[in-house]
Amino acid sequence: MSVPTVPAVVLRTCISAIALATVMSVPQASQPAPVAAGSSCTGWTSQVVPPRTIRVLRTGTGRIERVPFRRYVAEVMASGEWPDRLHMTTLEAGAVATKQYAWYYAMKGHHRSGFRVGSRCFDVRDDTMDQLYRPERARPSGRQLRAIKSTWGLTLRKYGRFFLTGYRAGVSSQCGADANGWKLYATSAEACARQGWSRERVQRTYLGPNLSFVWSPRVGPILNEPLIGLRVGNTIPYRAATVTWKPEVAKAGLSSYTLQRQIGRRGWQTIPLRAPRAGKAHVWLKTGTRNRFRIRATDERGRTGPWAYSAGRTPALRGPVGLRLGTTRTVAARPGRGGARVRMTGRSAAFVARTGPGMGRAKIIVDGKRVAMVNLERPTVTDRQLVWAVNFKSVKRRTIAIKAVGAGSQVHFQGIYVLR
Repeated sequence: MSVPTVPAVVLRTCISAIALATVMSVPQASQPAPVAAGSSCTGWTSQVVPPRTIRVLRTGTGRIERVPFRRYVAEVMASGEWPDRLHMTTLEAGAVATKQYAWYYAMKGHHRSGFRVGSRCFDVRDDTMDQLYRPERARPSGRQLRAIKSTWGLTLRKYGRFFLTGYRAGVSSQCGADANGWKLYATSAEACARQGWSRERVQRTYLGPNLSFVWSPRVGPILNEPLIGLRVGNTIPYRAATVTWKPEVAKAGLSSYTLQRQIGRRGWQTIPLRAPRAGKAHVWLKTGTRNRFRIRATDERGRTGPWAYSAGRTPALRGPVGLRLGTTRTVAARPGRGGARVRMTGRSAAFVARTGPGMGRAKIIVDGKRVAMVNLERPTVTDRQLVWAVNFKSVKRRTIAIKAVGAGSQVHFQGIYVLR
């Protein structure tokens, strides 16, 4: 059985030498799914504090119930997903997987469009298309409740991002035999637990590498995903873009940030920060290569939080450098006939020009619509200035045209800088 975005199946398997049937839901996540802006139902925004409630579709009646989140996790475990007879290590790993799976779909940006009944939306179903939820007969045991309590403050990050924690029953009874870095397999995980493995070792084996653990009351500050954007006043190549970040929860006592950059497949390198608490930095980008950043914070008690990772961005400079535009010419399909026109595809774009004495004004047109008028007059001459910048909400092919405005006006077009 499946739904368009997150298929799941019902699996029955042996957990030990005695045959044990258990129902496991199977989120099919091939890569870590980051938290992102978008449609929402419950619309929870924190990756550290769990949601208070979750909306569950009762498939037998068509009703949508708002269930206390902690009770939901316990009743899912007791409905057959993680039976009481399992080792405590397995129950703890299963409690984290169950919680974070449901949490992921209760978050803003992760609502599946088909999960609606009329005008009402829900986060998860009560069957094996998500996680089996049968509160009418589920009776959480003391061991299941202890597993939840001991891990309630824990969430997992893959490559620094909150992700969808998939799990299956599995068929292998050999410890770690079916570990693939993305799912927890109960049968072989139980074999690991019986060998004396800890919960953390089980999770690192099945969900690593690049797995990190976030304990909300114990770790340092948690940061949102850093954003890479273009800003007016930046200069390429040395201040080409601006990386911005902020704590997920406003928190006093921040001492410093550590910012690092990765170019292509090279190792991470630390970028010195002129203002260690500023929450932004102007950075150099290598053209034609994927640039990625990560940031973490340390508080005044010396506690350092986990790395937060940006998306990768590849910069490119489009259009001829040094083209001089005049008002007697008209915007043409190609530069050199009164204007400059560049076709681009990317997340961000900026008009790069010379500024200085005697420079004129430029009209900026995006897909046939005038969006800005820029005055290039400055006291001193500066080349490769970002004089207009935009960060688009979506990535698609666009045409940007530049035209000089005013009698005798001079515009030195030096390119359109694009982040893909």
